[in-house]
Amino acid sequence: MAESIPSQPPDQQYSPEPNILERRAADYLKKQYPRARYPTQDCSNEEREALKRANNRAITWAAVAGILSGGIIGGMEWFMRQGMLDGMQDMTLMEQLPYWAGFSVVAGMVSLVEILFLYWNALRGVAKTSQVAGIPLQDSEHARLLLSGMSRVALELPSPRHCIYGIDPYAQMGRWKLAAISVMYRMKVGVSSFILRVLLRRVFGRMAMRGLLPLATGPLYAIWNAIITWRIMRKAKVQALGPYTIETLMHRLETDLDQLGDTAREVILQGMGEMIMRNQDAHPNHVYLLSRLLDAFDVSDRQLDIDWPSHQRQLGKLDEVETRWVLETLTIATVLSGKWRGRPRRFLQEVHEASGATFDEERIKTRRKQMLEGRNDS
Repeated sequence: MAESIPSQPPDQQYSPEPNILERRAADYLKKQYPRARYPTQDCSNEEREALKRANNRAITWAAVAGILSGGIIGGMEWFMRQGMLDGMQDMTLMEQLPYWAGFSVVAGMVSLVEILFLYWNALRGVAKTSQVAGIPLQDSEHARLLLSGMSRVALELPSPRHCIYGIDPYAQMGRWKLAAISVMYRMKVGVSSFILRVLLRRVFGRMAMRGLLPLATGPLYAIWNAIITWRIMRKAKVQALGPYTIETLMHRLETDLDQLGDTAREVILQGMGEMIMRNQDAHPNHVYLLSRLLDAFDVSDRQLDIDWPSHQRQLGKLDEVETRWVLETLTIATVLSGKWRGRPRRFLQEVHEASGATFDEERIKTRRKQMLEGRNDS
């Protein structure tokens, strides 16, 4: 452990200085006044249906925006190609330039309106998801963490790039990959749509279909917008329902807390730190769970110095109850970010092997499905 320093609330650990967009999005979410409920209560059938409707509504409106934007831009391009430029066969490219410059300005304005609508639509969908799930966005330390996480999801912002309780989430990520991810996040909604459209024209540039391509832009834009919005709503659902899975875990952990020795507690915290680094992302659900574990274990020094290899060797020395809770906690942590394949899955498999336990992949899939359905079955 590092030298003890004053502890910060989990929301400050996650996002100490939210930017103006985050603050505006957070204000919007707070105005929705979602009702709070007991954290371990499962979603009812009506609530599950409401979550599906919120998801489908956001995706549908995003697709409609794509159809309208694509239809306007594609229609304008088709009119210029067929109705105007056919009468300009003798004009040079420089002579046609003013017409295409005007088209680019109008197309850019239409695209800007579309992008702004997509952000607003995503924020509205995230707000509805928060409301249905019953996330308490009132003023409390964990509520502010959830609010910050939901705001970032709606705005398609990456998790903050700084240490969480002394843990660097990107310690195992190369700088080139970190830079590439940063660029990709900024491309998701706006630039990615533009690049898609340019690539389509390059692909069909020498085909007879090129003349018909402007007419197909509406459906193409609709599909692209729907995919992006689906990803946003999926992340929002994971963040909205994750805390209830965490609270259920902590409620069950309380019954066996006295049976967990110092070594077992240290292994759990070290495992969480390694999981965050393997996941290569400071996911709000992981920050929430780590904060709750630090509270439950009454840890005063909140700056963790992660040295997993040395603690991994302690797994074989734990008793049955301690081993069960290490595996249970890290299994839940694996599914809390919404993705469990790749590096997080391999890490969990390593933990099982070091503990002498069977790695049951079907059980992970079941736990993930339960979380996304708002069920907290153990």
